[in-house]
Amino acid sequence: GSASYDPDTIYSTYVGGLKDGRLDGQGRLQFRSGELFEGHFVAGRLEGKGLHVDTAGNRYEGGFIAGRPHGEGRLAETTGTIYTGSFANGLKHGEGTSQLAGGATYVSRWTMGLESGRPEVVADATLGGLLKAQSGGDAGKAEIAVAIEPRMTQRASDSGVMTYQHLVQDESIAIYPIDDRINGLWNGSGQISTDSWMFDNRDWDAPAYVEVGVRTRDGSKVKLDRLELAVANSEAYRKPMLATISHQGCTGFRPSFSIKNYGWGDVRDMKMTLQFATEKDDIPRSRAFSRVVGSFDEGIDVAIKDIFDEVGVETGRLAKARYTCPSREAVDVCRSQVFNDAGFGDIADYVEGNDQIYTNLAGTLDYKWADDSGTVYDASETFRVDIALAVIEYPIEAECGDLAPMAPEALRYQEVHLPVGKKDYSIDIPVRGNRSISSYIARMKLDAEPAMSSFHQFSVAAHFTDGSIRKSKPVNLYYVQPRLSKFQPGMEPPVCTLSSVGGC
Repeated sequence: GSASYDPDTIYSTYVGGLKDGRLDGQGRLQFRSGELFEGHFVAGRLEGKGLHVDTAGNRYEGGFIAGRPHGEGRLAETTGTIYTGSFANGLKHGEGTSQLAGGATYVSRWTMGLESGRPEVVADATLGGLLKAQSGGDAGKAEIAVAIEPRMTQRASDSGVMTYQHLVQDESIAIYPIDDRINGLWNGSGQISTDSWMFDNRDWDAPAYVEVGVRTRDGSKVKLDRLELAVANSEAYRKPMLATISHQGCTGFRPSFSIKNYGWGDVRDMKMTLQFATEKDDIPRSRAFSRVVGSFDEGIDVAIKDIFDEVGVETGRLAKARYTCPSREAVDVCRSQVFNDAGFGDIADYVEGNDQIYTNLAGTLDYKWADDSGTVYDASETFRVDIALAVIEYPIEAECGDLAPMAPEALRYQEVHLPVGKKDYSIDIPVRGNRSISSYIARMKLDAEPAMSSFHQFSVAAHFTDGSIRKSKPVNLYYVQPRLSKFQPGMEPPVCTLSSVGGC
């Protein structure tokens, strides 16, 4: 059989409470197919408020009884239609409001999944072509779903590469990274930290695996002529994506750090406010210090020795000191000797670590950046970075890490490269096989050309042989491909005092 750590052998993953061998309490159950259950489980089934995403990517949030939607809820389908209203035994039941992919909204009643009271004429902005003014032709019978394809996305996630998710919103379908840290750096809501490995040790040539489904509502046949991506805009995303770099090695005391930019735009007029803190913020932070960092492109070194002098740290002593210990087991004893010898001044309460002794800085970086049109934006992001104060040396063996993950190979997917900087263009999606269809699925690997972080707005358009056209709900793709900066910290001490340690 396969090894237990082989991700290809994992059928489902559950994180949460258990009782008598069954799911019980708050939890999250995800299958390899992409299906997801999250909420409060009772005897193995969702009960009360919860979330279910099916294998097609349709998302229900609301009440559950015995594992089925029941009560008030919201169903966002990959076709772009959003229903908000009552459910019973897993079906729409009672009064609800439907918002179609084109934005039209109406109220109707449902009886165990069957709709009644729908207005005879509902404006549909996704219909077009020669028959728009009539019944809509074949396009009027069809609908288009756009979603992240779950199986290849799960394989990519198992491999540790960049992956995407979709979310049906009122006005559009958003496709964006699963990694919340990346999303935070994209929109400025995250914390800048020493997570440069998140950029460097990852295969960024991984696309967004997108599935497009064209189907008729009643199962009847329609004649499909062609499919295309109708792209309104593809623009570079110039907001800087920053990471801090702790300066370590050579000497134990390194009162400096670097800021590295993985984004595609430069940083302008950066100012920094910082405080000494502990990693867990379990005690109040120190008073604040402000410094001008300046403007830079790929990265910059930041020297803060003057701040350590200001808070009474004996910087001269720490710069020359070298601390040794006979073994790893004796580090605690050696650490107490370091605290007795080193003068940490007013930041003694913020000193942490065992053999690597450091303090943590927390603060805010305020700067400006500009897009390709010249519009300038203000940004303010929190940051953290460790500052090395001393190293206790002892005999140690290094361990080698794994190689960087690689994206899985995807068969029968059309590669679609969206040209950055171009507007109002279209890309054909090949239609294979019989074009008289009741259901058709096309799969694409979407990325940007050139490979860079960028924002793309498009719809999928299905052209039928009778001249009618059906468009999907607008799709917003937030494609992330960091600039792999060549910046390296340049603030090296004039003399190294630490012994060399063998590595990989």
